[in-house]
Parts: sequence; structure tokens; C-alpha cells
Amino acid sequence: GMCRSIGVSNFLISHLEQLKEDCVITPHVNQVEYHPFQRPQELVDYCRSRNIVFEGYCPLAKGEALAHPSVIQLAKKYGRTPAQICIRWSIQNGIVTIPKSTKAERIQENCKVFDFTMAEEDVEILNGMHDGRHVSWDPSLI
Repeated sequence: GMCRSIGVSNFLISHLEQLKEDCVITPHVNQVEYHPFQRPQELVDYCRSRNIVFEGYCPLAKGEALAHPSVIQLAKKYGRTPAQICIRWSIQNGIVTIPKSTKAERIQENCKVFDFTMAEEDVEILNGMHDGRHVSWDPSLI
């Protein structure tokens, strides 16, 4: 009876449904891998419909997205870095995004994504890159 709010990580719909059976508290946040190759839209929609904030980690796919030709092309188009394109894409999809870096200059660069907007057709290009690839671990195995 002491807990008023919880956050979870890597919970899929099945995990959230099980939690609902075992717990009276709905999570406030679900932190899940989210990048152009891993865009679990059904889970995002599920969380939104239940007022669970979907928070995306690994927005750069551990660097894999930075070398993708579509990301590079959009970076050139907008005069941004590939990392900024991936982070901005995530934000424009309504995702709370948590990029990670240990380098001060990259942290500053990652923050400079609020002074431009990508055209919807460019967001759709990145949305279309989803192939289900995990760069972290696959929570469907649990």
C-alpha cells in the first residue's frame, strides 16, 4: 500500500496485461527500445490508450542507424547530424526520447533538435525502416 506510482522497462503488451492482473497500480512509464529499425507502434498505441508514457531508449540503434543511407540523406537535407535526425524523428512521433552519450559535445549536439521540424514525408521514410531489429535485447523472450 506504500507504492503510488511505478515505471517499468521492456514491458510488451502481454507483460502489461499480466501486471494489470497482479497489481492495482498502472505504470506511469514504460521504457522500451525505440529507433527507426525497432518501432513497436502497437505497443506505443497500447501505452497511450492507458495513459502510460512510452519512453524510447537507444534512439540511434547503438550507432547502426547513423550509417543508414536514408538517415544520412535526411541529415544532409536538413543540415543536421544523423543522430539529430534520429532523435528528432523519435520526438516527432511523440516519443519521450533518451539518447545516451559520455561525450559532452555529443550530449550538446543531441539537445539541438528542437529548432527544426522534419516534413511528414521524411518522418514516414524513417517510419518505413522498421524491420523489428533489436540492438539491445528482445523482451518477447520473457
